[in-house]
Order: sequence, then C-alpha cells, then structure tokens
Amino acid sequence: MIAISSRPPADALYLDKVHDVAFTPDVIYGVGGIGYVAGQGPARYRDLKLDVYRPVGDGNVPRPALILAFGGAFHRGTKGVEVFEGENPSTAMAEYCREFARRGYVCFSIDYRLMQEAPDPGVTPFLLPGQPQNTDRIDFVRNILGLPPCTSQMMADTLEAATDDMTKAINFVRNRSQAYGVDVTRIACGGFSAGAAIALNAAFAERAPVAAVVALSGRIAGPTMDFHLTDGAIAPAALVFHGERDLPVILDGISEMRVHFDRVGVANQFVNVAGADHFYQRDATVLRADGSACDVETMIAEFLHDRLHLANAVKAAA
Repeated sequence: MIAISSRPPADALYLDKVHDVAFTPDVIYGVGGIGYVAGQGPARYRDLKLDVYRPVGDGNVPRPALILAFGGAFHRGTKGVEVFEGENPSTAMAEYCREFARRGYVCFSIDYRLMQEAPDPGVTPFLLPGQPQNTDRIDFVRNILGLPPCTSQMMADTLEAATDDMTKAINFVRNRSQAYGVDVTRIACGGFSAGAAIALNAAFAERAPVAAVVALSGRIAGPTMDFHLTDGAIAPAALVFHGERDLPVILDGISEMRVHFDRVGVANQFVNVAGADHFYQRDATVLRADGSACDVETMIAEFLHDRLHLANAVKAAA
C-alpha cells in the first residue's frame, strides 16, 4: 500500500463543510449511441446528462472537481438516486456530490448508458479481444428485472460504452473548466460498483486525465491492468473501498489490484469496511493507515486533500 502521507489538520480548506450548494440538473455533456447491432451500428443517439453541484460564495478559484457515477450492475440507478428494493442502502453519488460541494469542490453526478439500451461500444476499445467477462452480479439483477442472462458480448459492449461516457464527462469538465471554475490539474473521478468500475477503467485503461480515483466496491480486471497499466505509466492515485462481505467478484479482485498497483508504482490505499456487504453508507466506520477511526466520507476527503495537493492550492491562492 502506498498510502496518504499524513492526516491533514481538521480545519484545512476543502475538509470543512462551510458552503451552501447551488444545483444545476441535466446538463448535456455528450451523446451516445443506443440500439446497437453489430455490423449495423446504433439505431439512434441519446443525450448524456450530468448534474452539477457548486459551492456558493467560494472565492477560491480554480477549485478541485469530483466526477462520480452511480452503481446498479449496469441496469439500475440514476445520477440522482441509488436505492434498490430488497438490498441494503448505500449513499447515492448525488449525496456525495452535495457533501463535497459543501467543502468547496465542484461536483458532477453523471448519467451513462445501461445494458438495456444496447449501447454502442464505440471505436476505442480497451478490453482485449475475447477478454472474459464476469456476469454473476449482472445476471442476478437481470433476473430481478425479469430479463434473461446476458452474453459476454453484451457485457463487453456495455462496459466499453459506459467507460467511454465517463471519459466524455471528464473531458467535458476539462473543456469547460473556466466556466465551472475548475482546476484541470485537480480533477478526481469515482463511483460505486458499476460506476466505480467505469471510473477505474477510464482512468487506468483509457488514460482519462484525472489526478485521483475513488472506487466504492468496484474493480478493474487483471487482463486490463496487465495490458494498459504497466511499469512507469503515468497514473492517478487510487482509493479503493470494499465491504468485508462484498461480492465475490469484488473480493477476488482486491488482492490482484493491490499487488499490481504496488508493482507499477500507483499510489494507492485499499480500505476494508468492516461488517459491510456490497452496500454501505458514507458514515460507515473505517480505519486510517495509522489505525485511528473515521468514516468513509472523511477518508475520501483526506485522501483527495493529500493526492490533489490541496494544501498547495490554498497557498497559491493566498
């Protein structure tokens, strides 16, 4: 583990929640093809949208940005809500956005294409030809929705499309950094479950220009890391959470990710949420590297404060 260097002071800027929040819904950040048929292309395109959470009355410009994607096994959830009947609740990415905007971040909760839409996988593949796809969780959710099991190709197409959408959102924020008051050197992305997977793939496989990734119960596959994330690669820092009783596909990938990140020199921190399954709230108790307790949200704030070099940002603005 290459962990955060130290715990920042409690009153550090971008840690305290001191701002009111301005909310702007349904900003179009791009378009994506749906109704895709191999050899024929998409049947049509739809708008891709994000919600913006901005601190009110913050004179520190430019500010760090956080771009987050919801979870739901690539079938459920929205950029506003992530509550699934019959399963434990987890904190919605929209709620994380609001709480980090209170700290001074400009935050973006994004929409992305789901499997039911038959999304166009695009022309910039990051998956290897024939790369195996684990569909256990996907098929569990498809059964709940009354859908037949998916194929490996459906999974690959959806993962490619959704990852492209995250990359588009990152580029959208960078291209409009002046309008949003964003520092392009201090952008982080992340998400929960499927949203965490596309954030990891965008950052490490598609090389989207971010400085840090926050993954809540998500993983990046071994073959993807082996091909794209090699020794000496310039890569963002990663904070990866997992429940103690998380899904097998997540738990099976945690050790592989940790070993790979350490081997190639990716700054990382892996955090076990004791007693939790795949779902946990932002106030769930976790342990820092020094053994002291805090909650999930606080650990994210401290990690980003360190890895986005926010103490330096404050000094530069002074």
